[in-house]
Formats: sequence, C-alpha cells, structure tokens
Amino acid sequence: MRKFGLVKWLCLGLLVVVGLGGCANRQSHSKATSSSSAKKVQPAWVTSQEPTFYVHGFQGSAKSTNTLIAHAEKTAHAHKVIVATVSATGTVTLSGKWAAKTRNPIIQVVFENNLGQYNQQSAWLASVITAVKAQHAFKTYNIVAHSAGCVASVNMLMTPQASNFPKIKKLVTIAGPFDGVVGEDDVANQNSLLTSGRPKYEHAAYELLVAKRQHFPKGVSLLNIVGNLDDGSNSDSLVTNVSARSIKYLLRGRSVDYTEKDFHGAQAQHSKLHENAKVALAVNRYLWHR
Repeated sequence: MRKFGLVKWLCLGLLVVVGLGGCANRQSHSKATSSSSAKKVQPAWVTSQEPTFYVHGFQGSAKSTNTLIAHAEKTAHAHKVIVATVSATGTVTLSGKWAAKTRNPIIQVVFENNLGQYNQQSAWLASVITAVKAQHAFKTYNIVAHSAGCVASVNMLMTPQASNFPKIKKLVTIAGPFDGVVGEDDVANQNSLLTSGRPKYEHAAYELLVAKRQHFPKGVSLLNIVGNLDDGSNSDSLVTNVSARSIKYLLRGRSVDYTEKDFHGAQAQHSKLHENAKVALAVNRYLWHR
C-alpha cells in the first residue's frame, strides 16, 4: 500500500510541474506574439499633415511634376490637395481642397509665366506659401524642386520673410543649375570643384546666391539629385555635375544635413529625371519613409 501511495504522489507532482511549465511557455509565447504584433503595426510610411510644395523649372508646367506627384500618391500615401497657380502678374489662385488630417498633403505650384527670372519666381513661391498658410495653417513644410525651380527655391529661402512665415524642414533639389546652364553660361567639362568644394568658376546664378547665403535657415535637410548621362559630358545635358553639386559648398556652415544621390544613363537626362521612377522613389523615401 505504501509503495502504491508513493507512486501516486510522485505522479501527481510530475503533473503539477508539467502544468506549470506549460503555463510559463504559453505566457512566454503570448508575450512574444504581442511584441511581434506591435512591431507589425508600425507602418513603413509616415502620416504627417506637413505640406510639400512641388515646384517646376524654366519652361516647365504641371506636367513637370505630375509624374513625381503620382508616384508619391501611389507609394507614400501622399495626396495632392491643392494646385497653386501664379498668374503672370503674380496673382495666386488656389484650386482643390485640403481636408483636415489629410495624410502627407502635396501642393503643386504652377507659374503661368514659366520664363520668369529667379528673383521673380522666388517672390511668387513665397506668395504661394503665404496664400496656402492663410487657408490652412501650418508651421513647417517641404519643397521638391526641379531645374530652375531649385534656384528659385533656394533663393527664396535666403530671402528674409515675415516673422510668421513657416519654416522649411526638407528640401529636395533635382538637377539644380546652381552654377550655370550648358549652352548659356556654362560649358561641359570646363568647370570643376576645388579641393574646398568651391566651384572654380562662379556664374551669375551662383553669385546671386553667394551674396545671400548667410540668410539660409540652419538645420535644413537637403537631398540633392544629380543626373549624369555617362556620355563624357559629366552632365544631364543641361546642368553639369559641378553646377548641381556646387550647392553643397554654397551652404557650408549652415548646419545643412546634406545627402546626394547620383543617377546615370539615358533616364538621367535633365527633363527625364522628373519622369524617372527611381528618382521618384528616392524622393518619396527621403520625405516620408521611416
């Protein structure tokens, strides 16, 4: 009888130990699953109400930024909310609706006079930002610009504005002719960057910006996209790599978080850059990817 009782108690003890071990494993598995679920909930793309202004270049139009915006809407969950059209006399007309809590809102800027000088386009861009802010308040914003729109945007940022003017957070420049344009005031493979990063020859556009560089806001994040046809010209056909890269030296000492991305081949031609899906993805990731 005693032997039978001892065996019974041993079996009961074993069952208790196994049961407790099972509970511990289930709790551990539950915690791991909960932690895993929390990680999966985190989306790859941010949700922000911070507007991004898309600015075309010389002789450009809405078509110049349509593809970039379409990619942003498809990939980064962005939404074009307003088209801001500036008349030849500088009148700003806003069409569309920016609904509250719209995710990653985009404002497309269109200059009816697409042959305006940099100073003029800079003033128009400032007017657009002011007009949009009056309709829908915001404190910070981003800019994506192509070609001459890059110079106009940088020039605007170097121009003192009203104290309540919003602050730039991220700036994306695509094929920016900061130090000249091939066929106008620049020649392929003529210019170069010195050891300091300064361009050997400084053309009119660069001199315009150099005179105002101390006003560029500090702490801006800048993605500079450079195109190279790989045909020996070291250019995108209109803007040399030296001209595009000269922005880095221009903004020295302004605490700029500078990132440069080069694109090569036929699709890196000046006007094809804003149609290039890889360029669009680079822009989207820079602006909205976690």
